[in-house]
Amino acid sequence: MITASVDWKASFPGTCFGVLVVEGTGNSTGNPRIEERKSSLEESLRQRHRGKSRKEIGQEPPFEAYERYFRKFGQGYPVLHQVETVALKEKPIFSPSPLVAAMFMAELKNGLLTAGHDLDKISLPLLLDVSKGEEAYRAMGGKERKLLQGDMFLSDRTGILSSVLYGPDDRSSITAETSRALFTVYGAPSLAAEELLAHLEEIEELVRILSPQAVRKELLILP
Repeated sequence: MITASVDWKASFPGTCFGVLVVEGTGNSTGNPRIEERKSSLEESLRQRHRGKSRKEIGQEPPFEAYERYFRKFGQGYPVLHQVETVALKEKPIFSPSPLVAAMFMAELKNGLLTAGHDLDKISLPLLLDVSKGEEAYRAMGGKERKLLQGDMFLSDRTGILSSVLYGPDDRSSITAETSRALFTVYGAPSLAAEELLAHLEEIEELVRILSPQAVRKELLILP
């Protein structure tokens, strides 16, 4: 289903990447158990980070590892900004769909960079690679992005699905009709495979709250 290029392995030694495929997913709104978990997570994040600054949160694991990666490209880690919005500015968690919400909730709780895709819009196999600075794709929202040299990215036979710096593509985005979901998590140096595995298992747990009939088809960690 997925392979990592020789260049990726050489460029990011000790770094992991995780994949979760769940089929039979529903995407209906208004699930009371998910809403309850969402409210509980908001309160937990506010309690965990009460009195801290964004800089202080960014020095904690796993944010510190991702901040190092993003700073190499003159950027900041977007999940840290999202945690700041919920925890410090006390804004509610917003997501366009329950399936995306399940992913986003785990991402906020665990701090790990995650992307979600509709598997029926993907042409397997997948390739994990490192950019040469020439690759481009249409990111979520429709904006054209040219990859910076040295960034991690995931592609299928059609094109790029996501990159660390610019996030998921527009082509394979999850919609209300999605019934087969692909979730991926980008690791960073110093983050253990076990952390990524537990994160994907948490996403699966939340997806099963939405869709008890959902079936896991794949769960793996590279390399």
